[in-house]
Amino acid sequence: METPGQKRVSRSGNSPLTPNRITRLQEKEDLSNLNDRLAAYIDKVRSLEVENAGLRMRITESETEVGRELSGMKAAYETELADARKTLDSVAKERARLQLELGKVREEYKELKARWGPRASFRCLPRFRLLLLFPGPSPDLLLDTLQMWI
Repeated sequence: METPGQKRVSRSGNSPLTPNRITRLQEKEDLSNLNDRLAAYIDKVRSLEVENAGLRMRITESETEVGRELSGMKAAYETELADARKTLDSVAKERARLQLELGKVREEYKELKARWGPRASFRCLPRFRLLLLFPGPSPDLLLDTLQMWI
């Protein structure tokens, strides 16, 4: 019961394009484009995740290498620092020992000067004082020198 203005539309695809059909075809094309864009986006995200994992691996390797280098340098500096401290301690002990010796020599000098004062040659006293100013001579050498001059 067709009216004369109506045409029968078959479902075989030979139908005329109605506005509804045009809208559906446009939506289908839009969805296809959106699916393609989504697939490209997902591929990009996956490739970035793979790249990110690689970069994390490189960072971990670099941190491990830097850690090893730092621990090696730290050990070397700690060893060097310990050696410097030992040297400083030995120098401080030697200085204290020399100061004690110098004090003893000065006391002996005062005793000798008091004992031999009138008979001591006044020319030798300035030389003996000069010897006391410079580190190095042993107390025995100083006493021998003083006795030699007296």
